[in-house]
This record gives sequence, C-alpha cells and structure tokens, in this order.
Amino acid sequence: ERAGEVQLLPVEKFGTNATESDHTASFYSGVKQRGEISVRRVTPQIFIGSCPRSTQHIDYLRSLGITAIANFQSEDDCKRNCVAGIGMEENAQAVRGEYVRRGMQYIWMPTADMCSEGRTQMLPRASHTFAELLRAGHVIYSHCNAGVGRSVSAVCGYLTFVLGLTDRQMQHVVASSRPAAFFDFEALRRARPSFDGTFGKDVGTRAHIDDEFCKRRDATATTLSKTPPGTSRVRFSVAYATQHDDGSRVVVVGSCPELGSWDVRMALVMESCGPDFQVADVALPMHSGHKVDYKFVALSGDSERWEVFSIGCNRHLEGKGDGLVILPVARFGQLHGDQKQREEAMAVIVP
Repeated sequence: ERAGEVQLLPVEKFGTNATESDHTASFYSGVKQRGEISVRRVTPQIFIGSCPRSTQHIDYLRSLGITAIANFQSEDDCKRNCVAGIGMEENAQAVRGEYVRRGMQYIWMPTADMCSEGRTQMLPRASHTFAELLRAGHVIYSHCNAGVGRSVSAVCGYLTFVLGLTDRQMQHVVASSRPAAFFDFEALRRARPSFDGTFGKDVGTRAHIDDEFCKRRDATATTLSKTPPGTSRVRFSVAYATQHDDGSRVVVVGSCPELGSWDVRMALVMESCGPDFQVADVALPMHSGHKVDYKFVALSGDSERWEVFSIGCNRHLEGKGDGLVILPVARFGQLHGDQKQREEAMAVIVP
C-alpha cells in the first residue's frame, strides 16, 4: 500500500497457526501467573494493556498520567479477572469507586471475548468515545483481559475511523508498541458503515477541520523523516526479546554498505522499543529494481546468533523508487511468505 511517499507492507503473522484464543491465552496466562499488568503506550494519549488486578496496578496507571479507563471486559470477565480485595468477585462495578477516588474517569463497555461480532457492535461507540475523551484532554488506558483483542480493536477503530489512518498505517502504529496485538480487520470493515451513519458526518468533519486532530493524525502516521534523492528510508522491525543487563542486541546485516556488506561488525544496530521489539531506520539506495539481501543477527558478548532458514536463503527487499518503506514485523529466525498469514496480520511477542 502506498500513501503519498509512504510504502507500507502488512504486519505479518508468524510462528504457529495458533487461533486467537490460543494466542491470547498463551500471552495472558504468563501475565496473570506473575501478577503483572502489561501496559504499552501506543500514542502520546493512548495506552493499551491488560486488566489491573490490584489497587497497586491502578496506582501505577495513574502514575503514568492516565486519566480515563476504557474497560472492555464482560461482566463475567470482571468477576474472574478482577482487582483483588475490593469486592469485584460479586459486583463488577466495584472498581469504579477506586478510579473515582483517584480522580480518574471510568467507562465500561462490556464486550464479548473472542467474538468478532461483539467487536463489530462495540467499535462505533468506542471510537467515538475515544475521540471525545481525547478532545477533552484525557489520556486513555484501553484494556480488556489481556490487552490483545477487544481493547486493541477499540484503539484501531479510533485510529482508522476518526484519525483517518489506513489499515496498514494503523497496524504499524499499534504493532510497534503492542506486539501482542490481534487485528480484527473484518470487524473494522463491518463496523465502518455504522460508525459513519451514526457519528461519521460529525466526527469526520471535525477531524478534518480541527488542527489538533490533524496534528495527532499526521504525527501518528508519519514517524520517519524525508529521504535524500535516490534513496528510500527503510524501517526494519523484528520481534525478539533481548536481555538488556547482559548487553545483548540485535543488528541488521546485509548485502549493501549501509548494512555492513555482510560484516557483522559494521551492521546496523537496532533499538529496543520494549523488551521484545527491535527497530532500526536507515536510508538505502533503493532505486527501482535494486535488491538488498539481509538477515537479523543477535549479539551477546562475543557470541553471534545468525538467522538460519531451512530453505537456505536470506530476507530480501526490492526497490520501487524513492519514499518510505516500512517492512513487515518479522520474527527472528522464521521466514514466512504465506499470503494468508500476511492477511491475518497478527504480531506476536516472542517468549
């Protein structure tokens, strides 16, 4: 997909053919067992994450500057995955008082879990609610149980329905901050007519004439500077967990001088955007037809771990002219070209 000078490739689904249920359960079970809350900032005013399970978690959210909570758990979810010690096991609304005492707004939009139709019904209202909260200056925390499906869909709806991002732009914004995200494009497609019919004329018009909306949209969609003539700005990204305390890092090494000409000592060093997501930007001479082969290499001390593919090849990209190229989020050591996986577009956290 090309949007102006920006060329966006889909965020890919990697690894096994796990269902949404398997993927979400695998991610959330670890968070729950460790008694953690998994929080990621997606935009300056929007966070996505898992449900708080203690009042300390709520205090933590407040410390991040969050002023509004959007909860998409069902009533049964609230009672099973609840804030301990406040009576949520019996009354799902008990948590409201905890937020009110801390001066935070609480919006509960119960939505069925693992249900595309439920997300379809939720999306118009949630997208409009997010727009109004942000217009009022709030910082939003969007959560369900795991912060993978329903809460992600609500943010995706706002980014596409209100800010006008394309699906690909939205994918890269969300997946780069929340690699565990599940993208329900079918729900977004079905919900769009309802949003436009109910809110679209009002919100859409304001989004185009409101300077703040436009600034937020443009800042969210465009994160890389313009490139010198004859080059393309390329963004590499890979889901890979590094241990920062031992100095481990990931580099991109490849067939051109900008990627070290296959010399790992001269390779492009990636930056960590969290414990499991690495990003690197570079300007490459990507005139039409020019090809670059590359691989990711994990470095730790004196050791090097190169990607090895069973089919004995490299990753590669081919130039299509000047502009911005944002490559699909890769998973270290796995090379996939299956079109169905591209279309499903689920990014996953690497254990």
